[in-house]
Amino acid sequence: MQKTKKYLFLSFLLDVKMSGELMKKVLSPFILLIIIIAGCSTEGDIKIINRTNHNLYFTIKGNDYILEGSETSNPNMTVSVGTGKQFLFYSEDYVEVDLHLEGETFMIQDATIGGQPTGVYFTETTLQVKPKETLKVYCDPTHAGVKLVNNSAIDVIDLSYYTDDSDTLISIIDQPIIAGDSTWSRLTATSAIDLISYSFVIEFENGFIDSSYANIDDLLVDEQLRIELE
Repeated sequence: MQKTKKYLFLSFLLDVKMSGELMKKVLSPFILLIIIIAGCSTEGDIKIINRTNHNLYFTIKGNDYILEGSETSNPNMTVSVGTGKQFLFYSEDYVEVDLHLEGETFMIQDATIGGQPTGVYFTETTLQVKPKETLKVYCDPTHAGVKLVNNSAIDVIDLSYYTDDSDTLISIIDQPIIAGDSTWSRLTATSAIDLISYSFVIEFENGFIDSSYANIDDLLVDEQLRIELE
């Protein structure tokens, strides 16, 4: 009788062991299938390529970036963004990502279906980013510009300009430029068709006015007048 009990007990252990191994074989693919069905997070890349000589400034997903310009190369910066989850039989075609983009001599320009620029400029757009792909954004210069670097000990309270065909002073700052700070502004570039001569007026906190930067007529596309105050 005892031998019979032992045989039954051993038979029970073998059945349990075999059942456990069988369950592992059955559950392993099932668990893997659940992981695949649940989906994997994917990303896409936005690559900003600066083909101007001056800084670009852009914002993606609330993060601000500065991409320096260069006269000898095309600096670039890549930002990865989440594009949702990729499933076994389905994935999102693309996600829309808001982009703020501008430069010291660059603005986004609208174009016709044929690719011809329209002269309509803006700084905000929406990109369609695809999973596991890189969307390249090429930034070619569209404007001229002026940059003031205040290395003096006196704050600048206004920077303005007028052109040869208008005596109206146009201010290009909305707050004082404190000592050690700088500011920049885009300008319409002069060209063979549209000749523009700029004169700049700098007003200091102590009442002094500097109007020595006058009749600047060589501000072509991607050219920037740099004013450094000592």
